[in-house]
Amino acid sequence: MSRFLKKNKFKFLFLAICLLLVPALTSCRFDGGNWYAKPYTTYGQEWVDLWNGGAGFFNTLFGWPINLLSWPAAWICSNIGKALGNSFFWGIFFTTIIVRTLAWPIYSRQNGMSLKMQLMQPEMAKIQAKYKGRQDPRSQQMMQQEMMKLYKQYKVNPLGCMTTMFLQFPIFMAMYEVVQRVNATKTVVTGNVGVVVSGEFALSNVTLFNYFDLTSSFFGATEVKDRIFGLVVALLFGLITFLQQKLGQRPMKYQKRYPKDQKTKTQQQNQMKWMMIIMNVMFVFMALRSTSLAIYWLIGGVYQMGQSQIGRWINEKRYEKAQNSVEII
Repeated sequence: MSRFLKKNKFKFLFLAICLLLVPALTSCRFDGGNWYAKPYTTYGQEWVDLWNGGAGFFNTLFGWPINLLSWPAAWICSNIGKALGNSFFWGIFFTTIIVRTLAWPIYSRQNGMSLKMQLMQPEMAKIQAKYKGRQDPRSQQMMQQEMMKLYKQYKVNPLGCMTTMFLQFPIFMAMYEVVQRVNATKTVVTGNVGVVVSGEFALSNVTLFNYFDLTSSFFGATEVKDRIFGLVVALLFGLITFLQQKLGQRPMKYQKRYPKDQKTKTQQQNQMKWMMIIMNVMFVFMALRSTSLAIYWLIGGVYQMGQSQIGRWINEKRYEKAQNSVEII
């Protein structure tokens, strides 16, 4: 048992770090889900509200990455919206574009890591072929040492993809919070009179084309037009997500040079197919519950699809230039 623990100590350490970071980076809240219904206040008061949100220290600890980004993003959304006729739609639209553009270096880093992995493929295949069928501990250890040397040569961190994933969570969860909270209100009771108070960044024009209500949803709309609009936006988002996933599955030109085993490839495709279906159904259902959230996801999905295509083109160009060099960005 001690030998097993010693051998896998770094894996257990990484798992422990993940268990600590995941709740923080996914904006885990301990106030019974009421946080997203709270209107924005001043930046300082936000931290006081977070502390008093239900669990004091733990609520602040696990909510800090999102809170750090959410208030500035809401400020940008509000100021853009106010400059364009107090429009909630234009606030969401331009803030989504700005946030995703600022986060582009994260995608670029991930693409660069993927490219390096492809450049490593021929040498990795040689090492695997060299130790094929040799399952004794000594051979396995030597193979791992050669693989780690190869990773070091190409400056590849095996856990690099996980790092970029963790960096993405707080950014886009912050935008999720902005969409939910920008126009949130609260009722302040003075004596026997209750007054509805808007938050710091509330935008008065919450319609699109002065007709469709963005604060409604397919399930909660009182008017048929808003219900239909919510359904159309959610289905468009589902379609964009499906197209994005299909385009993402297309192999790069250089990936076609290293074909996988057909049986393994078919199994992976079937697994990905069902994962895509389940994820799409889940996200469309969530979009049906909030039209503003569906609008945000739709805008982000279209923009990200463009980012992905540009990233593919850049990677293919980089690959052609870096076949004989590991010095790539």
